[in-house]
Amino acid sequence: MKHLRHIALLLVGLLAAQAVQAQPGELVEANRLYQAGDLPAARAMLDELVRSPAAAKSPEAWVLRGFVYKDIFKGMPTGSDADVIRDESLASLFTSTVTDTANEYSKSSKQAYDFLCKTIYNDAARALNELDDQRASSLYAKYKEDVLRLDPDHAFIERDIEFGNALGTVMTKRFNQNREDTTWFIRAIALYKHVLELDSSNYGANYNLATLYYNRGVYNIQRISAGTDIPGIQEIQAVSRNYFASALPYMLKAHVMNPKRRETLLGLEGIHYSLQEVDKSEEYRHKYEALDQETPLKAPEPGPPKDK
Repeated sequence: MKHLRHIALLLVGLLAAQAVQAQPGELVEANRLYQAGDLPAARAMLDELVRSPAAAKSPEAWVLRGFVYKDIFKGMPTGSDADVIRDESLASLFTSTVTDTANEYSKSSKQAYDFLCKTIYNDAARALNELDDQRASSLYAKYKEDVLRLDPDHAFIERDIEFGNALGTVMTKRFNQNREDTTWFIRAIALYKHVLELDSSNYGANYNLATLYYNRGVYNIQRISAGTDIPGIQEIQAVSRNYFASALPYMLKAHVMNPKRRETLLGLEGIHYSLQEVDKSEEYRHKYEALDQETPLKAPEPGPPKDK
């Protein structure tokens, strides 16, 4: 933040020196208001100024407008109103790079533009933490759109993988809250599979997909009650077995990637047991116990018992 403010101060100094060449009175006054911290007045003046044909081609006017809107955005709480202000800043900064054929402000514009794009991604991540998947998805799409506007060849594979896994986790949490609604289960499966299309060796997607399938099978078994007839029990068991079988290759892949991860050993033990493959289940139980002996868990620190 401090670095960007330093850039802005350098920028307004340059504007002050060159404003006479563009729009003598208005641009100088808008620059003065910006430096004085009167952002609303600077905004109003620049909004009017860029409507004129001459200023519409002036990189000085657009870059100053971009910085004014950026500073207004920084002082606002996260939300739809702030999104609108940020969009205006991005649009102005982009226009400044297009009109700035002499590259006088290009570096400052691009740095500010990049900063704002990162805030979009951060807001998307925050929305995921708040389980607001719709806002998160909308912001992530906007993030990619804005980055591509300035950098058409930008690659998003790492970000797509990161965001896809995080969104899959949100879908999984929603499904766990109401397992009768399979919409979230289907969406989570699709997201993790998409991540694996981008990176088949992604540990998180393999493990989470396996766990999702396995837990779905277990939940089906748990639905069997004393009143369930034999054909109903057989049908539930068959469906659950399919889920367990679907979980197995993904858990195996995660295990191969990291053979000493306890969670995959326990996962494979449980999956094989559910598939009635007792020998295989015991094999992974022994591997888990051997791993415990090889790297024993750290003893808890002495102290009073904790509330459960």
